[in-house]
Parts: sequence; C-alpha cells; structure tokens
Amino acid sequence: MLFWYYKNMHTVVVGGGFAGIKAALELSKHELGRVTLLSDRDYFLHHGSIYAVATGCPPDAAMVALDDIFAPHPNVKVINTRMTSIDPDRKLVVCGDHSYDYDKLVLALGSELDETQKSTHRHIFGVCGREQITAIHEHLQNSIINDHYVDRQYVIVGGGATGVELAGALAYYVRQLVEQHLAEKIKVRITLAESSERLLPRASHEASKYVTKRLQTLGVHVATNTRVTPHDDEFVTVDGRKIPTETVIWTTGTKAHSFYKSHPHYFDTTSKGSVIVNPYLEAYRNIYVLGDNVEGYGSNTIRSALDMGEYIADHLWRQETGKLYTPYRPSSASFAVSVGDDWSYVEALSVYTTGRLADWMRRRIVAASYRKIMSKSMVDAAMQAHKIKNPPE
Repeated sequence: MLFWYYKNMHTVVVGGGFAGIKAALELSKHELGRVTLLSDRDYFLHHGSIYAVATGCPPDAAMVALDDIFAPHPNVKVINTRMTSIDPDRKLVVCGDHSYDYDKLVLALGSELDETQKSTHRHIFGVCGREQITAIHEHLQNSIINDHYVDRQYVIVGGGATGVELAGALAYYVRQLVEQHLAEKIKVRITLAESSERLLPRASHEASKYVTKRLQTLGVHVATNTRVTPHDDEFVTVDGRKIPTETVIWTTGTKAHSFYKSHPHYFDTTSKGSVIVNPYLEAYRNIYVLGDNVEGYGSNTIRSALDMGEYIADHLWRQETGKLYTPYRPSSASFAVSVGDDWSYVEALSVYTTGRLADWMRRRIVAASYRKIMSKSMVDAAMQAHKIKNPPE
C-alpha cells in the first residue's frame, strides 16, 4: 500500500534555477510519483556566463531550455507560469486563473533584484533574465562594433562575483577593441562601485585583496564604501562625483523573494526576509524551501542549491518509504571568480590559487556544477558561453 502511495505522489517544484531543477531531476530518478516544475521562465539561465555575453557571446548561449533538460524525464512536466499564492489547507499552488494540487511542495524561488533606483536612467542595465542581458549585449555591440563609439565612462554597480567578472571582461574587451579599431587613443574609465568596505564582501579577505589588485592591473577603478545614484537621464553620481555615462550595469540590490513575507501565515521570516525552516528544510506542513531564501544553511552558492535539491528528493523518498532520514547539513563550498581573460581566483578549504591555473580549475568547477543538471553535450555548449570573445576584426 505504501509503495502504491509514493508511486502516485504528486510533487510541485516552483523555480527553474539550480535548486529547483536539481530537486525535480532527483525526484524523477527516485521514481517518486509525478513531478510538476513551475517556472516563470521557460529556460535555465547560467548567470556565471553573463560577463561573456556582455562582451560578444550570443545571449542565447547563456540559456538552456527547461524542456531540453527534462526531455529524458517524462514524469516531470514543465509549465511556464508564475505562482501568485498558495493554499496549504487545500494543497494548491495558485498561478493566476489556474491552480495545481500537490502532496509535497518545494519552493526554490531564488532572490529578487531591488530595482528601486534604476528606472530614472535610460542607460542602466540589469543582469536578470533574457531581456536584460540581451539589452546589455545589444547596447555594447551596437555602440562599439557598429558605430565604433566607445563610451568614456562605464560604471558597474555591485562588487560581488557578477560585478567583478563583468568589470574584468569589459576592461579586457574594450582595451582590445580600442587597439584594433581606433587609431586615436581614447581614454576609457571603467568604475566598479561597491557599498561595502571591500569587493566580494561575502568571500575571504584574501579573495578581495587579489581580485582588487587584478582589476586595478586591468585599469579598472575600484571604488569601495561607495554608493551610486542615478542623477538624471545621462549622468550618475558616484561618491558625490557626477559622471556622464551611457553604460551603467547594475548587479547589486538582491533581496529575499517577497513571496514569503507576503504570506506570513505560512512562513516565518527574518528581518531580511529569509525563511526559517526546520532541520529538514520544511517551512510549513509539506512545504519545503530551498536555495537563496533559506536562513542559516549556507545558501547563496551554486553548491548549496544543488545540495539542497539533492537532499530534499532523498528526504522525501525516505520519508514516504519509511526509511531513516537525517537533517540537512550544508557542505563546504569552493569559491571561484573570473577576472579578465585566462585569470581567475579559486579558493577551497582556505587554500587559494590565482592566474591561469586557477582559471582552468574554475572551468572544471563550473562544468561539474552544470553536469549535475545537464547532459554532457549541454554542458559543453554552456561552457562555450564562458569564453571572452576577442572583438571582430
């Protein structure tokens, strides 16, 4: 009777990032009944390649269709929709005019971008989703390649991994382009602004030190303890100084997903909006939360998202088959960031490496992460999106 139940169980997973995809794949492998994946995008976006997309790589190379990922898993149904609310008493996920019943609900919503200041400047670009990264790509390609116009000021807001990688790639790309296409030397200034006292504030001090030095070697102006304010349609203010620019890339301002705070009857949240879960990642009856929004379990890394996805599938299988199960325990994760062409910083267990060797190691780490959710051919294609392109002749 128990076998019949779990073979007919229906699990709804919400979110098409690393955690949600991994959870759905593992549930399928465990043959734990039907799985429905709800995502507001019909593709998986690997953010780690955004720096390459901005500097010549086609935007579509940074995306993999969810249908392609789940093609070998017929018991997983992918639906492109947006969740609006839940009804735990009736075990329903509501998506506008449609609702989906569940036995178990796994929420892997990811974080949200705080866009409170971005709408006042027409040349500010975000890094979330197909539309935003395509806009960055087209802006740089149209202005630099087609018009041979190089903006004198490039401002990147946010000194986390995405901002650092973009600054390094842009510095390399623009320098090469000026040397190849423009006879008259143009003074170009790339500013990376971070509100904290150092770059990569969530990483070690060693990572901040070496990455900052590398960026400065590439000619990037690093401004810490600095806030950027859009001034009007063509200027921004950086640390009190008014800068004319047509290229501002905003990579900071992420926050916990607002869905949880908007449903206080079901979720206990911290002041920052993170969700408090029990040792089994359960936030409410039969509702589990994974990824960036989990409080106190080493979230905000690809490794933790994958680990949570794998854990929750195994936990539900053990729970439904009457086997012994244990609390979730986060594992230590390596840290890797690319800065320019063929140079990276990699750190694991407090041991760090820099330069070309680190870049080779970083690519291995990234490929291994992708391999957790994709076929080898998909991984090979995705890794092509991590190469900084030389400007066309």
